[in-house]
Amino acid sequence: MREASAERETLERLRGDEAELERVVQSARDEAASLVEAARREAERIASEARRDVEREVDRVRAASADEIDRALASAQSAAVAETAALRARAERNRERALARAIAAALGQAGG
Repeated sequence: MREASAERETLERLRGDEAELERVVQSARDEAASLVEAARREAERIASEARRDVEREVDRVRAASADEIDRALASAQSAAVAETAALRARAERNRERALARAIAAALGQAGG
């Protein structure tokens, strides 16, 4: 009878140990799931922050590019205005001479 009692005690102890082990395993699983969820949320936060940083940088580069394009356009327009003025002044200086040559050429052909 002692043997049966000892076996029952051992069996009960083993069942208790098994139940405790199941609780420990479930607790570890719950903790692991919590850690995974926290890591996922942190990764999402980091990705969201990185997207915002990239969007800000893109906006900054676009603004800088637009400013640079505006400056280049203004510079090109100024150069075109200056070149036009220089060509107009040159044409004015050469107009009389060109007219005299044209008249001389026309008279020379008519007289020839």
